Amino acid sequence: MPKRHCAYHPEREADHQCSRCGRMLCDECYDSEAGGCKFADCAGAGMRNGSDPRYGDGRERRPQRPSGPSSNPGCQIAISILAIIGGLFLLLLAICGGMIFLNY
Repeated sequence: MPKRHCAYHPEREADHQCSRCGRMLCDECYDSEAGGCKFADCAGAGMRNGSDPRYGDGRERRPQRPSGPSSNPGCQIAISILAIIGGLFLLLLAICGGMIFLNY
């Protein structure tokens, strides 16, 4: 496994990773109370997604994908079909119930 270097001090080995921006940090740059960088540019624009030349081992970071049922189109289609079937069933039940109640 390659050694990871601090985003702000490339000559130092990184022991921590920022929980906000994902940068690798040395002991001096890591704020244990905040769980991340001590610097103001930590969660700046463009840091959450994509690549950062100072991101530890130099690899690109993958953008965060949304999670949950709204991110899956197949799940949305299945839920829509089930909702339509349920609505038709209730309509049919109301029509049949009305016919029985009115003695048709």
